[in-house]
Amino acid sequence: MKLFFSKLLAGFVIGAGAIIPGLSGGILAVSMGIYQKTIEAVTGFFKAPKKNFRFLLPLIIGGGIGWLVFMFLIDKTFAKYQTEVISIFLGLVVGSIPSFISEANDGKPFKPTSLVYTLIGFAFAFALVLCSLFMGDTAVGAQREMTPLLALVCGAVVMFGVVTPGVSTSFIIINMNCYNSFLNVFAHFFDDPGKNLVFAGFTALGFLLVAVPMLLLARTMLRKFHRQSFYFLFGFLLATLVGCIIQESIRPRTEALTALNIAIIAVLFIVGAVISFVMERAMKKMELHEAEENAEAGEDAGKPAEVLEELEELKTGDVKPETEKPAENK
Repeated sequence: MKLFFSKLLAGFVIGAGAIIPGLSGGILAVSMGIYQKTIEAVTGFFKAPKKNFRFLLPLIIGGGIGWLVFMFLIDKTFAKYQTEVISIFLGLVVGSIPSFISEANDGKPFKPTSLVYTLIGFAFAFALVLCSLFMGDTAVGAQREMTPLLALVCGAVVMFGVVTPGVSTSFIIINMNCYNSFLNVFAHFFDDPGKNLVFAGFTALGFLLVAVPMLLLARTMLRKFHRQSFYFLFGFLLATLVGCIIQESIRPRTEALTALNIAIIAVLFIVGAVISFVMERAMKKMELHEAEENAEAGEDAGKPAEVLEELEELKTGDVKPETEKPAENK
């Protein structure tokens, strides 16, 4: 049960990151060490449906709650405390960097050539950040009225950002001049439930249209080029951090930051980093404990192979694709 709530919290953070300007749900999933596991669970769902369902359920529930909660908060009060909220999320990302590097190396010695992939990833992601920040004037242009086609495009953009770490979907939607109208579909759903239900349905369709090809592509890259892919994503992670700092530095404010504001932001950043560091390690311990219990249960049932492999994965940190696992002995 503790593991379920830990994954629920992780899903909440990812869902929130998908809608907060400057953040990426995908990079938060990477930083918490569940990006590749989630991709393998989704793309190989029917190869081990019970195991994958247990893994995905709390992430889906938490992600939906986080997305809806922060969509409502952004509509109501987020603008007033945007920097403080973002500082917590940046702390969550920074606190997970040691674990991320460990997973990238996969138990092998560090290779200096890995930095090349980091630089390439950083350059690519930072170019996207700069385009979002400076090539689109979010204060200019009337907000587009939401339509089914536009809702489908917004849904596709959100899923693209979840699967592609470092891409801030909110920046893209803002520069499409439909951020507020998209938020209103969910934040003010019951103002016109019939029409908003149609928009929500097209948003979900956009999710699915992008999810299938993007997830398959991500799975292929992570399987064939594990170290290179992770260090490339590490470049995305660093670009996201820098982009958020730039965003908050140039964002117009009604009041200048005081020394107290800066101190609060620093404390929240540290709190986020500590929470991330502790939560990631606690999740690994709980996953290991659960796998050991499953292994014991598997031995009692005479079918220990799958659960023992799951236990070995958690101990070594090596996530094996379902297709590479040996068939169960009958």
